[in-house]
Amino acid sequence: MKKGWYWPWFVGTLLTATAVSQGWMYWTATHDASMAIEPDYYNKGVAYDSVVAQRDASARLGWKITLAAGALGNRTSDVGIILSDSAGAPITGAHVTVAAINNVVGARHVESALSERGQGRYGALLTLDRPGLWEFQIEVVRGRDRFAVDLRADVSVAATPAAPAR
Repeated sequence: MKKGWYWPWFVGTLLTATAVSQGWMYWTATHDASMAIEPDYYNKGVAYDSVVAQRDASARLGWKITLAAGALGNRTSDVGIILSDSAGAPITGAHVTVAAINNVVGARHVESALSERGQGRYGALLTLDRPGLWEFQIEVVRGRDRFAVDLRADVSVAATPAAPAR
């Protein structure tokens, strides 16, 4: 055999290994549900001042939300809130929506409207497919008032209420 015959094979093997590893990384990056990109992130970044203004408006209202996520059973959880004003009186007649996002699988959002259950209580049965820490983005609209808050709660076999939001 000629001296140096193995160099073309060595270079070809390195190029093939590089192409295979890049293909594998591309597939992993595009098919992993735990890797999530915020929907419409650019426009949300441009409009960040309106997010800050909404937080300030919510703080001025002084409303309080207590979130409770029920025990996970048959892939569903009874998610409920107690909504009160700054004096502690229950807020009724509001339209409440929630978006639930699991911290492990951020690409999947569960959205629902919560129905009024009386005395400032609102709730719905949500299809939450796994236990763990969930972020609940809650929006309350009553008349011209709009209140928005993000809360986190552990959804597990035993229900754990989250701390009240201010």
